[in-house]
Amino acid sequence: MISISRHEIYGKARAGSVAGIAGGFALLVSFFGIDASLNLPPGSFYMMIGLAVGFHGMSAIVFGGLIHMLTAATIGAVFCMCSILHPILNLRSIWKGIFAGGVTGLEVYAIFFLPITLYIMIPTIDSVIGQSLVSEQERLAVTVIKAHLDTIIWGALILHVIYGAVMGFFVGMVVHDDYKKMPKKSLFDLESESMPAT
Repeated sequence: MISISRHEIYGKARAGSVAGIAGGFALLVSFFGIDASLNLPPGSFYMMIGLAVGFHGMSAIVFGGLIHMLTAATIGAVFCMCSILHPILNLRSIWKGIFAGGVTGLEVYAIFFLPITLYIMIPTIDSVIGQSLVSEQERLAVTVIKAHLDTIIWGALILHVIYGAVMGFFVGMVVHDDYKKMPKKSLFDLESESMPAT
């Protein structure tokens, strides 16, 4: 069993959070690009998140953006902490970080994004959009996004892989530097550490 100090866990969580936010910013720019390509006001994609919980206008956009960045930071923290749980998960190179991050992005897309979007967000927005508090601009944004939902779903797959790769790149840099500072151990040493004492 690998001995991991609380200080090391906190350090990895902090580094992973920063890496997750960096990946989140890459997605933020892409989402604003999606808005522009659909001739929607900037932030319309994030507004959908806010509308689902009862916010409107700029408050909905800000809420959606904050939730998105908080989620990105949390995923990054968990990703980085998991990299120290077992030697196989250790990101000994930046390329391994990018690959592992891309795979994590796919998992987040399949496990969280798709079910939440299709089974929670869309039905909730459908029930909210008929309310009198919803503006014509918000109705238009919802209508356009739902009309292009298939394209957005497939585009989100690519964006989640990009998010994961960017996150993995930054985590890989941090963990790789830490790994280079550690004294090198042989495979025999790692195996003997994982074996229970007799």
